[in-house]
Amino acid sequence: AASAMLADTRARQANAKRGRETARSALKQLLAGMIGEVGALQQHAGGFESAIERHAAAVESADSLEGLTSVVQAMLADSRELRSAVGASHERLLRDSQRASELETRVRGLEAELGRLANEACTDALTQVANRRGLEQSFNETSARAATNGTPLAVGLIDIDNFKKLNDRLGHGAGDVALKALAAEVRKGLRPGDDVARYGGEEFVVLLHGLALAEAQQALTRLQRKLSASLFMHEGEEVFVTFSAGVTEWRAGETMEAAIERADAGLYEAKRTGKNRTCTA
Repeated sequence: AASAMLADTRARQANAKRGRETARSALKQLLAGMIGEVGALQQHAGGFESAIERHAAAVESADSLEGLTSVVQAMLADSRELRSAVGASHERLLRDSQRASELETRVRGLEAELGRLANEACTDALTQVANRRGLEQSFNETSARAATNGTPLAVGLIDIDNFKKLNDRLGHGAGDVALKALAAEVRKGLRPGDDVARYGGEEFVVLLHGLALAEAQQALTRLQRKLSASLFMHEGEEVFVTFSAGVTEWRAGETMEAAIERADAGLYEAKRTGKNRTCTA
């Protein structure tokens, strides 16, 4: 189902991209035509200016009423021609301006749609936190920043305690609620710059920017203590959920998978020694 959803999202992204490029191309062609229209109008104006100079010279040299009459008639004809050209250009430019506005709105709408689809492709449908794809993007950005600035980056792996028992006792619907509630609590408990992603099943990965290993362990421990109250209600019953965590400090140059594997060793130790705790690795 996840593969089908991702394939559908990618197809919609491709369609939106094609639509955006088509709209952009049409807008470029339209603007080029409008520039040409302005240039043609300038040529008309330049021709009229030259005609006025000729008419002025004719007035100076006219020695009879008939001569002045012919100059006036020629001036009126030139004026009507210019007015007709200006009117036609004005109508075309107005029409093209409206079309350009429509195309610009279309491009902006498709850009927003692409942004929404990109976010959808990087978000876990159940918990509404990042999925693995979103996690990879966040890790690439934050690890590059940490390497450049020389600041620490902690990687934590969280796993809900006794999740299978919760599913067996209350049903998978309650398990889904537990996952959503825990994801929301973790996201709320982290700092604005930190990241949380669903890694798979009941496991979540957190990226703690600028925290050394001991500080990261303390941050996750504080988060565990905040879950001492019931996490949610299920059919009138308070449901208490805890999690165990392993945390490690990212080493410059290593992959995300390598850091998570090391954090998993800390998670295993936390499970082995009683759960609802955070161990370092």
